[in-house]
Amino acid sequence: MKVYELPGGKMAKIIHKGPYEECALTYEKLFFWIAENGKRISGPIREVYHNDPREVQPEEILTEIYAPLD
Repeated sequence: MKVYELPGGKMAKIIHKGPYEECALTYEKLFFWIAENGKRISGPIREVYHNDPREVQPEEILTEIYAPLD
């Protein structure tokens, strides 16, 4: 296991509800909002998984997607 600290700062966040395979539309919405608001992504995108796909139905999977902004 490797432990490291992520830099903080402004982030754009969107929540995807549903199967991982259907995240593309959610990413498109996030990227559209970022461009529409004159922002730029300044680092790697991060995902936070709120439940386990082995324990919930695919349509109940929750994923937070964060994009660091300039």
